[in-house]
Amino acid sequence: MTSVEVQSFEGKALDKVDLPDEIFGAEPSDGAVYHALKTYHTHQRQGNASTKTRGEVRLTKRKRHRQKGTGRARVGTAGSPIRVGGGVAHGPKTRDLREKVNKKTKRSALRSLLSLKAAEGQIRVLEDFTFDVPKTRRLADLMKAFELEDRKALLLMEEPSDTVFKSSRNLKGLSVQPVAQVSAFDLAWADTVVFTRAALNHLQILWEAA
Repeated sequence: MTSVEVQSFEGKALDKVDLPDEIFGAEPSDGAVYHALKTYHTHQRQGNASTKTRGEVRLTKRKRHRQKGTGRARVGTAGSPIRVGGGVAHGPKTRDLREKVNKKTKRSALRSLLSLKAAEGQIRVLEDFTFDVPKTRRLADLMKAFELEDRKALLLMEEPSDTVFKSSRNLKGLSVQPVAQVSAFDLAWADTVVFTRAALNHLQILWEAA
């Protein structure tokens, strides 16, 4: 079992906590991570591109001119795909791009990414804190104290916090999430994952209850 120092807001070591092996010590599954990330990116697509076929354009269905005897090429209706303003042949239609990741695969992907971060020493634990009002400077000082100014950091809280979230919006490279909503993409995006002490405990409770 790996131990990690709990640090104050100023970056000073306070004590240590253990990272449970069932979450942070697993053998990574490349397949589960790939499937979870592929599904996440697929869900970012809207799938609402749509074109009209020759049967859907509002043009006359009458044949343009007689088949023979005019000296012109044979042609059908005004809605033919080969004519300007006509329908589109084999164009895109609205479709549902949603994919499903089953619970076991999603859990495996999260465990794999957390285990990789732990093996690389990129799991940090922060003493619990609260903000009465949004204060970007305080989070900027935290990034500096943890030496994360030039890295992408994911701060995981026990519960959603509007004040902390608003404090992070102008900080490039910092993302704040409640631990219950963290996704495989969030973990893969971050160079370093910072848990509050309460968030780490809450993750263990959620993991055991699942």
